[in-house]
Amino acid sequence: MENLLNEIAEIIAPIAECDVADVTPDVNLPNTLGVDSLRGLEIMVMIERKFKVKLSEERLQEMTTPKRIANMITEQL
Repeated sequence: MENLLNEIAEIIAPIAECDVADVTPDVNLPNTLGVDSLRGLEIMVMIERKFKVKLSEERLQEMTTPKRIANMITEQL
């Protein structure tokens, strides 16, 4: 799980324009890192490509922390 969280952080950091170290497992993406819906959609597309999963747009609002994103990925694997 830790490796998965690191990979997710590497995807999120450039999109959120922050340091990878700022992307902790429980960081709130919208409130703390300022990830709006457009950036969230970009993160979702990158996650889908990297991990070869399909996430519905309805799940976008659930993608509030890297840990939640990791759980969504593992549900599909």
